[in-house]
Amino acid sequence: MLIIILSSGCSGDSKDVFREYNEVFIQDIDVMSTQQGENTLLTVTPYIRNDQDTDSSMLSVKVKIIDEETSLIVAEKDVDMGYVKAQSLAYNAVSLGTVKPGNYEVEAQLFQEGQLLSSWSEFVTIKAELAVDQPADILLTDMNLVITQFTDRDAKAVVDISPGIYNQGGDSKALTMIVTAKADEYTSYTESDDLGIIKGSGQLRGHVRFVFPRRAEYTFSVTVEENGQEIITSETTEPIKMDKIERNVVKNYPLVEEGTPVELPEEEGTSDSKSSTPGFEGLGMCIVLLLAAGVINRGLDSKRNGDEELHGWKRR
Repeated sequence: MLIIILSSGCSGDSKDVFREYNEVFIQDIDVMSTQQGENTLLTVTPYIRNDQDTDSSMLSVKVKIIDEETSLIVAEKDVDMGYVKAQSLAYNAVSLGTVKPGNYEVEAQLFQEGQLLSSWSEFVTIKAELAVDQPADILLTDMNLVITQFTDRDAKAVVDISPGIYNQGGDSKALTMIVTAKADEYTSYTESDDLGIIKGSGQLRGHVRFVFPRRAEYTFSVTVEENGQEIITSETTEPIKMDKIERNVVKNYPLVEEGTPVELPEEEGTSDSKSSTPGFEGLGMCIVLLLAAGVINRGLDSKRNGDEELHGWKRR
């Protein structure tokens, strides 16, 4: 039993180049999966667009499934598309062979009378389906924050918070997300969102809304509970100043699991523990200056003594 995860659509570089010269091109492709025993059957549907004022000539499409690790073609098929009417869109599903779990590139190429007009690629990952009884494994990835409006003469902000949740295990039970915004030791705000069940390898964003004083900074923590039992808590790495954020601008912040140490960048000019020890740098400089002064004084005394001896020798 297998599960397919599709990446975001990605046009091949050649498609953009061909588009400059051809008004008949691949606009997009869909990749669907069907379980076939222990493997997966891939069905690819190219969407062909004709922007010309006349019907196209006879068209054909070549579809390839390429193993990313070996760069070998594991499945390939040609299909006739016929002609595409002027100013219209046509599509045709192409079922290829089955593939095993792995990473693949799905490429579609459009030909007209043997001439390549356009190409498009998408990347897919085939994973083995998780066991039914495998427990959920919830991960908090990041947090989107957006101020939707200001109220109370701009003294307060209406803030939408959307943490990202990813289930890297089996199907979850009912989940609840709790978000806390802490201003100081005595002031905090809490909102919650019922997420329901997240399937294995599923992801979504929760959503809560706060209204709190704008001229303050807040540390956010996010907790996920499964059937009322806490399973993970993550937090922002540093306080967020509300008055530094513009309205309707989405800000994204990483979330780290509670208790995870956060490495702070070294301050400029500190290279090792000795140089960063308070007082030692100034003391070292004083010693250097005193030594230098002693050497100079001794040099002057020696010079004076030498001159006296030299002059006395001349007088004699």
